[in-house]
Amino acid sequence: MANPKDILVLTTSSAEGLKIKKHLKPVSAHIVAGTNLFSDFLGGITDVFGGRSNSYQKQLSSLYNEAIESIKYNAHEIGANCVIGLTIDMDEISGKGKSMFMLTAIGTAVIIEKDEKNNFSVLLNGKFENVGFEKINNLRQKKEIIEKTKNGTLTYYNEEIWNFITSNQIHEVFPYILKNYTPEIESFQSVLDTTNAFNRNFISYLDSLDEKEKINLLYDRIETETNYRIALYLSRIIKILNLFDSEKSLSLINNLDFKKQKIGLTIVTYDKPFYDKKDVEYLNKIKDFIISNFKERGEISSKKQLLSSKEREVWNCECGNKSNEIGEYCNSCNNNIFGFKETEIKPTEIIKYINQKVELINEFLN
Repeated sequence: MANPKDILVLTTSSAEGLKIKKHLKPVSAHIVAGTNLFSDFLGGITDVFGGRSNSYQKQLSSLYNEAIESIKYNAHEIGANCVIGLTIDMDEISGKGKSMFMLTAIGTAVIIEKDEKNNFSVLLNGKFENVGFEKINNLRQKKEIIEKTKNGTLTYYNEEIWNFITSNQIHEVFPYILKNYTPEIESFQSVLDTTNAFNRNFISYLDSLDEKEKINLLYDRIETETNYRIALYLSRIIKILNLFDSEKSLSLINNLDFKKQKIGLTIVTYDKPFYDKKDVEYLNKIKDFIISNFKERGEISSKKQLLSSKEREVWNCECGNKSNEIGEYCNSCNNNIFGFKETEIKPTEIIKYINQKVELINEFLN
């Protein structure tokens, strides 16, 4: 099973159509949250109906879902495709006048076989025979947000809408968010700035999406994006969310736009949660491509020295500036002969990084 999110998680030790090939070992996940997460609840919630609070329930559901996603990753790391006997407990930790909630999820990681004769797919795809009114209303609201965002009548998202598109993983609004919030994205100094509401909400929204979905959205948009600052911003999100994809990165450094190629090179230095032999194959392809294609972009020529008949080698930059010293950066565009600025990572550095990463991965896989 290639994707940790596809791992089946059950609270029981068995299910119809489930055949356990091998029990691996117990796996656990711990989620710690400050009590300020429930500040609205502790301060007096205003949406209490029939003794229940929707906002409080959503916060609890979010923590439980996070714990389940975490235990899926831990199970995937040891080669499991299912977790059985899941239990989740919540405890309050207090000390020095502060309190926190800790969720502990525990289960047993196993390898299962699918019994195609039984309706096993129901366990995996979440399809049911009945549907409640809450799901219908939820779908109605989802379709309204998508439609209003597409036709331009909804260009600003408040916290409620951000929470809704995040919890419901509405990938359809992604390109319109970029369009509507272009000025904010262009003004960012750091993608790590969590004090900016849009930045914080947008990264949380992307992180909630299915792994393949967010990888495709980010890489494909970088490939086609004409606004360099937006493309750069999206590439930094790839780093934060550990979304390096070797196949997509190879495609990116094949881009006809040299700026996009440089973004692709930088992404190669980012990480992903898990590596396999396919990654090694593509990393070696990336290395070979870099060696073959990232050549000198400036032309080397000779120039006579002052008060001497001797000539010395110089290079003429593609920006039009001539007679730059060999090994130095152009004093006009600040690029070197390969088209890279001093602050940018160079192809030779990428090659060294790839060699080291491949060597480390192979130590575990071989």
